[in-house]
Amino acid sequence: MNFLTPHLARRVSWATWQFSVLKLSMISFGIILGSYFAGFWKSLLPAIWVVFIITVILSTMMWLNAIGKKAVKNKAVMQR
Repeated sequence: MNFLTPHLARRVSWATWQFSVLKLSMISFGIILGSYFAGFWKSLLPAIWVVFIITVILSTMMWLNAIGKKAVKNKAVMQR
């Protein structure tokens, strides 16, 4: 039996500053890796830009959709 599985499956709530620290460490690690493999990534740069632009568009659409649903819900509650 694996003793780590129940602990890793638990939900954890992160404060904004804690999540920011995690993201900063991941970004730093990515920059370090990118500096070591600059030649490799240079040939893939157009594909990386395409992935970046698509994910930004999708993230923005999901965010605006969530805001719209929340606004509709709040408006329905206020009309009661």
